[in-house]
Amino acid sequence: MELRHLRYFVAVAEELNFTRAAGRLYTSQPSLSEQIRNLELEIGFSLLTRTRRKVELTAAGVVFLDEARQILTHVEAAVARAAKAASQARECITIGFVPAAEVRIFPSVLPVFRVSFPEVDIVLRSLTSEEQEVALSRGEIDLGFMRGPVRAANLRSEVVLVEPFRVFLPQGHSLAAVDCVLPMHLDNLPAINIDPGYGRAIHDALAHYLVRHGVTVGHVYPSSNPLMSINLVAAGLGYTLLPAYAENFMPKNVIARRLPDDAPESELLVVSVSEVSAITPAARHLLELVRGLLD
Repeated sequence: MELRHLRYFVAVAEELNFTRAAGRLYTSQPSLSEQIRNLELEIGFSLLTRTRRKVELTAAGVVFLDEARQILTHVEAAVARAAKAASQARECITIGFVPAAEVRIFPSVLPVFRVSFPEVDIVLRSLTSEEQEVALSRGEIDLGFMRGPVRAANLRSEVVLVEPFRVFLPQGHSLAAVDCVLPMHLDNLPAINIDPGYGRAIHDALAHYLVRHGVTVGHVYPSSNPLMSINLVAAGLGYTLLPAYAENFMPKNVIARRLPDDAPESELLVVSVSEVSAITPAARHLLELVRGLLD
């Protein structure tokens, strides 16, 4: 048994849905199902009952979930303590990020940073924007690449990327032949919406845009992250609106179409603590590299 088996099981147990859990874990549903089956075979009993309509925990699964969470919590704490001990001998910069930074920022900035600071370890943490704000305030990460708004008074932010939104559609959709999707084209169509907790600014901007144009959203399928949204589009459940970077991970059976010029844009922020003296030299250098992308 490996830690990934526990992480996979906890995700499925919390979502009670293999599709949503796979999106949360950035893996495929068949692979996730196989990992859960392997775990059950190894321990010798079922953790989940599965039907075509629902997934439920068995009595053993409820107990195993509690223990698995505790194990993962202890492991994360052990890693954090070990990292702190290691950082005393070697400087470390911890960066929180949402997927847009992973696609648009890191490939250009991190290789250059490594040349200038080869002795500095880089730790990347995939966190929601709200999680990053908390982590920055607590000093758990040095920099955050996140969506606004930033509410904490001890943090400062800069816009490092502005992207248009795209309409993502399943191949063969009635709007596939349209080069530019007008708001009225989306009226009463089923949609996949990201949970506001993942990106409040994006959620609110798009909701306001649709309301302003009198668009009524049809049946809504909730999603916990952009990759899950794309996967649900690929499954033919409806359309979704995401920043253009999401085109980088859409499968062949998903297409992207542009919106009119009056559509809102998506802003990515780099956030740090307001007190300049609290920012390490390595983090300041990374900030300068990011600012250089805007020149």
